[in-house]
Amino acid sequence: MTTAAPSAVKGRVLKIKFAELVSLVGGQEAAASLCRVSQSQIQRCCSLHDAQADDYPAVDVVRDLEAAAGQALVTEALAMMADVALIRLPSVARPSDLLSALSDLSREASELTSAICTGFHDGKFCELDARKARSECEDVIARAAQMRALLDIIIGDKE
Repeated sequence: MTTAAPSAVKGRVLKIKFAELVSLVGGQEAAASLCRVSQSQIQRCCSLHDAQADDYPAVDVVRDLEAAAGQALVTEALAMMADVALIRLPSVARPSDLLSALSDLSREASELTSAICTGFHDGKFCELDARKARSECEDVIARAAQMRALLDIIIGDKE
């Protein structure tokens, strides 16, 4: 397989995700009213036809439509293609949120520790054990990122 094939497949995925995003905001006409480009440009960016294969939405268009939809479909697809994990962060914080986040983080860390110890219990840490531990690790990372965001809000590093 040539290097162009994976790129073409990724391009189709991005176009499909963009089309889903456009649908979420109410279609092409509604999408055009929410961003700086025309309905015809929205249509070209959604099109899977070869003639529009190189037409992709600008990042500010994606940002505006994702904000309107309340979902980061295109951004999440791009992140997955770059082997990057995204975590939805809180936008407001109260002291009780911090205590709740601490409790959640503690619970998730305990579950990660338990998964690793259970994996070693039989003397061999296998792929299944690693998958379970990785899943628990992802939960710890998500909770830690949420706690960090709450602290940033309290400190004033995030508006």
